[in-house]
Amino acid sequence: MPTIIAIVIAVIAIAVAIGAWFRPAPKPETPAAKTYSDQETADAKKAVCDAYDLVHQAILTTNNKSGGSDPTAVLAVASNGRLAVHAGGQYLTDALSRYPATPNDLARSITDLATTFQKLTLEYLAETPDSEQEPLLRSADDATAQIKQNCK
Repeated sequence: MPTIIAIVIAVIAIAVAIGAWFRPAPKPETPAAKTYSDQETADAKKAVCDAYDLVHQAILTTNNKSGGSDPTAVLAVASNGRLAVHAGGQYLTDALSRYPATPNDLARSITDLATTFQKLTLEYLAETPDSEQEPLLRSADDATAQIKQNCK
């Protein structure tokens, strides 16, 4: 008798396992998109636009310097330019993560510019010819134009 009960329980367990295997998984509920107040959106837009302005100024400042005829100074200026581009891309990415209420168009343009800056830094370090960097520079110009339009 105990053997029959054990077999019946085992058969039931197998049936339940097979049933669970073929049962479709429950669909996860999609959380509602976070909505932000107009004030939160305006504050985020201002903060991200201010971050862009700072990055833009840092890159302009470093790229408008020259090392003169001293090879060491030329290398230092080039290194600072690369650092400004890389740090600028990272700073923009960080700003977006701190301000999730940033309007979508602005956030997309900032993301595009930050990604372009990061790739451009790698191209600089790899000493890629200027002709191959040209599409990235155009992409940065396009993103910059969009950001300026969105930050008005």
